[in-house]
Amino acid sequence: MSKILIVDDEARILLLLQSLLRANGHDTVTAKDGNGALDIVRNDEALDLVITDLRMAPMDGMTLFREIKNLRPEMPVILLTAYASVETAIEAMKCGAFDYLTKPFKVDELLAAVGRAEEHVKNVASSVSADPNAPLRYQFENLIATNRTMLQVCEMIQRVGPTAATVLINGESGTGKEVIARTIHNNSPRKDKAWVAVNCAALPEHLLESEMFGHVKGAFTGAVTEKEGLFETANNGTLFLDEISSMPLVLQGKLLRALQEKEIRRVGGTKNIPVDVRVIVASNTNLEQLVAQGSFRADLYYRFAVITLDIPALRDRPEDVLPLARHFIRLETADFKTQPKLSQEAAEMLVAYKWPGNVRELENAIKHAITFLQDDVITPELLPPRIVSRAQENQTQHAAQKPSNANTSLKGFLKLKEKEYLDQILSSTHGDKEKAAQTLQVSLATLYRKLSEETPSSEPKSDTPPAVAD
Repeated sequence: MSKILIVDDEARILLLLQSLLRANGHDTVTAKDGNGALDIVRNDEALDLVITDLRMAPMDGMTLFREIKNLRPEMPVILLTAYASVETAIEAMKCGAFDYLTKPFKVDELLAAVGRAEEHVKNVASSVSADPNAPLRYQFENLIATNRTMLQVCEMIQRVGPTAATVLINGESGTGKEVIARTIHNNSPRKDKAWVAVNCAALPEHLLESEMFGHVKGAFTGAVTEKEGLFETANNGTLFLDEISSMPLVLQGKLLRALQEKEIRRVGGTKNIPVDVRVIVASNTNLEQLVAQGSFRADLYYRFAVITLDIPALRDRPEDVLPLARHFIRLETADFKTQPKLSQEAAEMLVAYKWPGNVRELENAIKHAITFLQDDVITPELLPPRIVSRAQENQTQHAAQKPSNANTSLKGFLKLKEKEYLDQILSSTHGDKEKAAQTLQVSLATLYRKLSEETPSSEPKSDTPPAVAD
């Protein structure tokens, strides 16, 4: 069982929570204010999680939460809040709080939240990469990430997976939103239960309601038998609704009711059926804009937007292209005696291409190459012609923009390569220099200094080696 720190400035609440958790086998320590709590967090390495009230003095719960995250980023923090401060708790969830409970809460709600936090701690302990030098800190099946933004997505999956929170995944078509949703399910207490995925745009409006909620016999023409809907099929598991923006307004209202009441009613039926389903939704359209246009319900959007994951386009994470390509090669050639390799020319073309179809297009390109493979090397000739053509155009444009370095010394050449890499990182961060500095692991001042330096035509003026020489 876990060792839990309980923080509240009311002695009555402290005693109640301590008795309850100890009765369920947990080891507990208590603190009556934020300063005392921080001392315990600093000194007690056996501590597993924290339960804290939001409204305390002199240090409030939000301040305490931020301090705990600075000291122990992996520590789950469960917040206790009055109804009036739910918005504050939701904001804390977005910043990494594990869960929140509204006072007065039920005993089983508290124990369930603690159980999810325990599962989260176990998942983190088992899924952090054993290689301290590996750029990927989280090992998820079929989820490849070295890009900083994608690493943050992985971290969010670790946090939200064990919770029951509804999750909204935003991203262009082909970025892997369903893979992200499935990974959340696989890192949740529901991982051994049903996983049900549906594309809302793929079903006609008159069938979508029946598919979602089921129908009774005779509900409409052709309903010759009763049918169980997707909510019932996913009971105790996870329901993934892709392209949620395509759902008609009338069904949005019924979906909202199902989420709020945790029960559904079949089409043509009169009986309410209780369901316990975690819902994850995805959209390639800006839902906030649809809300402003009146084509998406604001209350449903805010229900989804408690936890949001924004998946970057592949063109904005060029450092992930080759790891993803090699991952798809392994999948496609699992039965081969020898795993094919990417030639240097093919690898350069994959990186030069902009991937408008994102990860899905890259996967299809690898499948295309494997189909026509004759030996154990993937060359440019095996890639789809349109990719080769566009990549060559991009390479030509890039070469035209580069100064000639035929007579440049080694130091000068390295300096040129450093500048190229700086330009690439700045492009991937859309010019955000703070993010670029974080990616490069240099100070912002160092980045500004390097950007202000002129590109050398021979020897660089300084003997200082370049910060990036790979």
